[in-house]
Amino acid sequence: MDIVDKINLLKDEQRISQVKIASAIELAPPHLSSILKRKGRKFSAEHIPKLAKLFQVDESFLLGSETKTKVQTIPLIGLASCGIPQEYDLNGYEQVPISEELYHEGMYAVRAEGNSMSPKINDNNLVYCRADMQIDCGHIVHYSINGESGIKKYKMNEKGNIISLIPINSDFDIITVHADDGVDLKMTRVVGVVDTDF
Repeated sequence: MDIVDKINLLKDEQRISQVKIASAIELAPPHLSSILKRKGRKFSAEHIPKLAKLFQVDESFLLGSETKTKVQTIPLIGLASCGIPQEYDLNGYEQVPISEELYHEGMYAVRAEGNSMSPKINDNNLVYCRADMQIDCGHIVHYSINGESGIKKYKMNEKGNIISLIPINSDFDIITVHADDGVDLKMTRVVGVVDTDF
């Protein structure tokens, strides 16, 4: 089965109208109809994540895998600096898909901005975070310091009174937080990254 077969199958299984599909991928209904009837037009790369989100399946299923992985959605709460910490609005709450194997209750995502965590996390990557996981030295965290949101590697000194937030890319500075600074520091463990640049 190719992508057209799979979309037609999912459309029938889930009883989703062509009008709703066309709206989800921002395509005129007659153009979608041409694609589904194989009359010259094809789905583009930008349609794939939107179709996967609509039908709640993994993108790999649409692109050729025969395993139809069910997906969940988690909130994309905003941007996180991978560079100089900045204030971001973390109240966006757009929904993004995540496979059922990775999904856990209470997860959220942020979009990385900058390259301080490159090559592990790059600019515009989607970063999955879990608040219910323990954070140990060496783990990558999404942190918020007095409203500034960022992503770095966590380290605590032996006395337990100094936290270092360390970039992977040595062109960027380490952020140091002392326990007696009165800083409002919140951290969540990063558990996954998706490259969203096509």
